[in-house]
Amino acid sequence: MLELLIDPTAPEDALTNYYAFQHSRTTLHTFSRGGDIEGFLAICQTGQDLFTPLVVMRAFTDEVLEMLMREHLDPRREYLFNVREDMAEVLRRCLITSDEVIARIYTVDRARFRPVINVLVQQSSTAQGRPRFEIRSGGEVGAVAAVTWQSDRFAEIGVSTVESQRGRGWGKAVVSACTSVVLSAGLTPLYVVAEDNWASRRIAEALGYRFTGKREFSCRGRLRPT
Repeated sequence: MLELLIDPTAPEDALTNYYAFQHSRTTLHTFSRGGDIEGFLAICQTGQDLFTPLVVMRAFTDEVLEMLMREHLDPRREYLFNVREDMAEVLRRCLITSDEVIARIYTVDRARFRPVINVLVQQSSTAQGRPRFEIRSGGEVGAVAAVTWQSDRFAEIGVSTVESQRGRGWGKAVVSACTSVVLSAGLTPLYVVAEDNWASRRIAEALGYRFTGKREFSCRGRLRPT
């Protein structure tokens, strides 16, 4: 039944599929009834926040999602959540939430990609050994893009540009370099950006990324008292 809950080939399921079934530091909980799995919840230790676990989950009904959260989350602890946009309401009902973000999911293929070459871009690696590209100015990092997680099909690219260095095309240059490496590895690049982050959306669209029509909901949260 898991194949009915999640599609490992779909961009909107990519992050959940990776952290639930491929990440090395994940505790996976399932809910079954009549021998059939009706939902799962995964608690993951990640490099995003060493002290706040990431939670991803899927279920056929909100009732099952609520049961999974009530049974497996520590009410004294805060978690990071990343779910489909249509699951936001059940999280708000069960959790005290903060830092809510609705984000667009973009993807690109080789035929759409329009690379940008900038000789200032330097390549390095993240602490996890994933690709990282940066441009420095005056000894400080002005813009950086890196692969934040990578599965057997997808790799998500994150980017950050220092406010004083924006408008110089540096964000687009480092994202372009990171995208080229991901495509060369035979993976599909993902670019997830907050709905209201117009500058970041313009970077993606200028490079040939397209909006998949899917959004994700992320937040911090802890269980509401029953």
